Amino acid sequence: MELKKALETRRTHYVLGKNTDLSKQEIVDAISNVVKHAPSAFNNQSTRVVILFGDQKEKFWQHIYDVQKDVLDDDAWEQQSATITGARDEALGTVLFFEDNATADQLPTNPERTHVYKHTANANVQYGTWLTMADLGLGASLQHFNLGYEQGFDKETRQMFDLPDSYEMVAQMPFGSIEAPAGDKDFAPLEERVFVFGE
Repeated sequence: MELKKALETRRTHYVLGKNTDLSKQEIVDAISNVVKHAPSAFNNQSTRVVILFGDQKEKFWQHIYDVQKDVLDDDAWEQQSATITGARDEALGTVLFFEDNATADQLPTNPERTHVYKHTANANVQYGTWLTMADLGLGASLQHFNLGYEQGFDKETRQMFDLPDSYEMVAQMPFGSIEAPAGDKDFAPLEERVFVFGE
């Protein structure tokens, strides 16, 4: 798929399935290629991903379910619970995005810029992964549950997969076959978003 088509095809898909001819290894290789080539400040390469399939994916999302049902208010839970159970029961897999703070802390800059640089690097990997899903004919959404490194909100996820203490969870991306179209999307006028100066 050409880049322009991938940019236009990438959407948020919540209703996902397992109906694909792609092998697990093909998906892993495609995501790994994104991680390898995504840019980062000073080539620091602090972003880490964990790719979950099968019972490991289900275990993760059951943990999210158990935590969030006691955290979200009734209105938010009504809205979010279907996303969580869909990711747990129906999606093919999930990508967890982390920043390795031990690596990010090696950046030759101050803590404020380190924070910006590492999250920019992670966003590059997230978007590249999402575009790759579109290129593979898969749907995905980007979620942000149990985030809070300093508060320890992602500690159980690290323990679940025996990850280093320096790994800070930034986002989750459930993915799978597209079982329902994405919702309508409005676009703000580009004249309000793109500005050009000079001849």
